[in-house]
Amino acid sequence: MRRVPPQTFFVDQGERTIIFLHSFTGSPNDFRAFSRYFAKKNVSSYLPLFQGHGTLNSLDILRQGDPDQWWSNTQKALEFVFQRKTGPVSVVGLSLGSLFALKALAHYPQLESGAVLGCPVFGSDFTNVGAGFYQYNEYLEQQQELTLIQKKQRKRLIEQLLPQMLAQIQQTAMDVQAQLSQIKQPLFIGHGQKDQMVALSAAKKLQTRFPLQQVSFHCYPNAGHVITVNQARAQLEQDLSQFLL
Repeated sequence: MRRVPPQTFFVDQGERTIIFLHSFTGSPNDFRAFSRYFAKKNVSSYLPLFQGHGTLNSLDILRQGDPDQWWSNTQKALEFVFQRKTGPVSVVGLSLGSLFALKALAHYPQLESGAVLGCPVFGSDFTNVGAGFYQYNEYLEQQQELTLIQKKQRKRLIEQLLPQMLAQIQQTAMDVQAQLSQIKQPLFIGHGQKDQMVALSAAKKLQTRFPLQQVSFHCYPNAGHVITVNQARAQLEQDLSQFLL
């Protein structure tokens, strides 16, 4: 079966719109089920593909993308929606995407609300993020017919480029920390209790940066990092629906 690469897509269903921002090794597929769920509630959704993502070569993320590019992708998504829709707009981000969701809330006060899931803005250790990237690379290699030499070459390039990328993401997280006081919209914070990528303590620390009445905090027991596709999804859909609509 021919593989259809992930791509940006827009579901024009109603005047209210949610922008969904995907993770570091993800794609709009992180939120495809959520797009269908909210479409049934007459809510439009826009799911941008970050630069370098959606291909079978993990190196594209490291060579074609960076936090500046992904912020530009976010801004273009916001402008796309603002130009086409007149109703309320919210932004939801998963992991890496949550950094740009927070930044968007700080820079675009016209956004009605936002949600961050598995947010690393106060993540202190990105070791597991790096390990997750290598796992993602292995997953992609399984879908291709690569020689052992090709695999070794790719791994060597990842070893060269990944540390710099993780440092850039960590710097972005620190920059966003400094902008949190600018966020005045209601904020949903969701986190898996068994998240091995970003510690639950990071989400709790983020919660303390806002007035109690501004934040809706949700911890999902037995759930890991990608709570948009694991066993937490059904409950998360309900919680987000109640918060955003």
